Amino acid sequence: MTHVVIAVPTYRRPDQLRKLLDSLAVQVDAPPMTVVIADNDRVRHEGVAMAEAMLAAGYPHAIDAFVVDTPGLCHARNALVDHALAVDAATHVAMLDDDQWVAPDWLARLLAAHRRHGADITGAPVRYQFDGAPPHWNDALFVFQPESRDDGPTSMLFSLTSAVADRRLWETTPAPRFDTRLNQIGGEDLDLYTRWAAEGRRFGWTNTTDVFEAVPADRTTLRWAWRRIWRVGNTDTIVAWNRSGGARRVKLVARTLAMTGAALLLWPLSVLSRRRRLRATGRVIRQFGRIAGLSGHAFKEYAGG
Repeated sequence: MTHVVIAVPTYRRPDQLRKLLDSLAVQVDAPPMTVVIADNDRVRHEGVAMAEAMLAAGYPHAIDAFVVDTPGLCHARNALVDHALAVDAATHVAMLDDDQWVAPDWLARLLAAHRRHGADITGAPVRYQFDGAPPHWNDALFVFQPESRDDGPTSMLFSLTSAVADRRLWETTPAPRFDTRLNQIGGEDLDLYTRWAAEGRRFGWTNTTDVFEAVPADRTTLRWAWRRIWRVGNTDTIVAWNRSGGARRVKLVARTLAMTGAALLLWPLSVLSRRRRLRATGRVIRQFGRIAGLSGHAFKEYAGG
């Protein structure tokens, strides 16, 4: 019998966590589920308190909420996997973030696609939701654009959220599943997917359902977008470097330098179009992030955790 564990890391977002839990409570045609919550706040424990309050009020699903004292998203995710695998009935594990919520048919449609594709793990789009109008640069930059790909088997995924995996995939992945060197800079999901791809694990994709993610106002500035784009290039390169040997590292350096040169040479051609200028500037900034990654520098986006 199918039983899905929904794994959620949280840090000082009790109201958004409630919204996520409410959306899971009204899933249509979904199998039994257990919600596992790792609260990475060793001081306030607001996530645990919210989960306990909802259970006391008659929440329809089992909840296992606990505190992870060691700061860092990788520590929280590793603890989530351990707790998920401790649920004897669990056949699948899905991960969501505490600033997300799901469509009423999310789990049913995701599982149906997962079985249809014969994958080890299957993902779906994340749709970003703004408090007001999207920022003027949104259509030109990839930052808040959902992944776009055809339904069916795919060669790679990039985000763990809105993805469901077979229990066996996690059981056969040696601990620690998430590289704690990436705790403060991000990219832990890409790193894990890179390892899975190298092992021949099967990925799937479906456009039949959605996850939604709230975008706070402080993330709608162009300065924030540039910083995120730099960080994406930076973590992509750090992950590739960590998982490469000598010859592949030489190729990585050569490719990064060539792509940076091309981005700089092409940038002047974009000045007559605002949209092209934004995209070209984003490519240059992403390449600068890659160069920094090669030199061992990283932006610690999650250092406050």
